Amino acid sequence: MKNNKKTTIALMALITPHSVFADPHWTYEIDGDTAVFDGQNHWAEIIDPTSTAPVPLNYPYVECGIGQKQSPINISTPLTNQAKLNDITLNYHANPLVVENNGHTIKVNESITSPGTMYIGNILSYDEYTLLQYHIHSPSEHTVNGVSYPMEIHFVHGTPDGKLAVIGVVVQPGTHNNELQKILDNAPASVATNSPENVFIDPRGLDTRNYVSYAGSLTTPPCTEGVNWYVLTTPIEASGAQITSFQSFFTDNARQTQNLNGRVANLKK
Repeated sequence: MKNNKKTTIALMALITPHSVFADPHWTYEIDGDTAVFDGQNHWAEIIDPTSTAPVPLNYPYVECGIGQKQSPINISTPLTNQAKLNDITLNYHANPLVVENNGHTIKVNESITSPGTMYIGNILSYDEYTLLQYHIHSPSEHTVNGVSYPMEIHFVHGTPDGKLAVIGVVVQPGTHNNELQKILDNAPASVATNSPENVFIDPRGLDTRNYVSYAGSLTTPPCTEGVNWYVLTTPIEASGAQITSFQSFFTDNARQTQNLNGRVANLKK
């Protein structure tokens, strides 16, 4: 796949509809004493008030409720279903920082002209994906034995024919993360995009040797299925101050874990 500008623009439009269209409002809130009608328990029931389409086409997020392969999931360990899965090779590099607050998360939009790439397979046969964007959740969306991490970063990739693959990497408290700090220092406090001069972000350094793979979906509306997930087993670190700093932007911007419905999560050995 050639990493030309037109291809990457088309991919960005595929994965970021909420920045292009005025889709119905939704939140991460969960029902408590009072019903939250746009919260995550009700995403599937949200109606598009501007739509004149027949039912169910005016329920744009219906897959969030009726889908059978939804994300995120709880990963129960130890995983006995180990498999000789494909290798993941990342060809990421530094690019000018473009950081967006979209009202739901802090997101880094990848370069249109020179995006990073991901290869899944081996030297003889592989699929190539373009890195589109990466964004942050707190707490982590994927859990391990029911326990969440303070943060999780999703690296979203796509192909021109519509395939989507997401690398999920959990963040644990530890050493200061220089690249994360660039995001925190330049993220807008409200809905906006910031492109600071002479600031480059470099997402390299993820350990892709071992991962948990499963068939899933986007974790935000419209919850589109057909997404290949690769949750890395090696966390990255951020300082406690950095975790607190992100949570000053967003707390609880994580979807609840979803039922497996017969799916199997495989551990690459």
